[in-house]
Amino acid sequence: MLLKVSGKIISPSNPGLVRRYAEVIKRLVDRGTRVAVVVGGGEVARRYVECAKALGLSDGAADSLGIEVSRLNALLLSLALGDYGYRPIPRSVEDVERAWSSGRVVVVGGLQPGQSTSGTAAVIAELLGIKLILYATNVDGIYDKDPRRHPDAKKLSVVRVSELHRFLEQGFEAGRYELLDPVALGIVRRSRIEVVVFNGFDPENVERAVRKEVGTLVVPW
Repeated sequence: MLLKVSGKIISPSNPGLVRRYAEVIKRLVDRGTRVAVVVGGGEVARRYVECAKALGLSDGAADSLGIEVSRLNALLLSLALGDYGYRPIPRSVEDVERAWSSGRVVVVGGLQPGQSTSGTAAVIAELLGIKLILYATNVDGIYDKDPRRHPDAKKLSVVRVSELHRFLEQGFEAGRYELLDPVALGIVRRSRIEVVVFNGFDPENVERAVRKEVGTLVVPW
């Protein structure tokens, strides 16, 4: 399986969460599950992106800064995994393939400018033949409308990829990617990858998401 974790969760601000994620991942590995992880840049990355824009730098340069922050978060989790984690942190799809062949947990940040870590997660899942992506986010799942603005918003238990454009507001400038960008949507559809979007602030939800007991299940058909 591939676990995509928000940088709001795996960050130096949350050492307890980082430790608990490492424990959950190690339990999954001990039960025979192969695990790859993609970590986002979170608030620190956004601050670098905002600084880059204030300096008049290009979106590509801003993205590059965010990618480096996501790689630091990835290294933090990999180190917390101890001998379970592969190091150094892969910086390309070729690095990812080599790392995966080691049999260890591969933890990755961003790979290239213009691509969100959600897109990176889908690219890696397709590359490695993984058919389940778990998106650990700061929301309980996908809603029919923005729950922050609509108290009557309803969480969806199952949704088709083809329907997602109705529920996700997409913003693709550097540092402001949403849950699933067009790259991720296209890949999960063509490779028939299932996705579970769930609240990642409870690390135990990872194991529940594997069993599809929490969040929203996104099906590619």
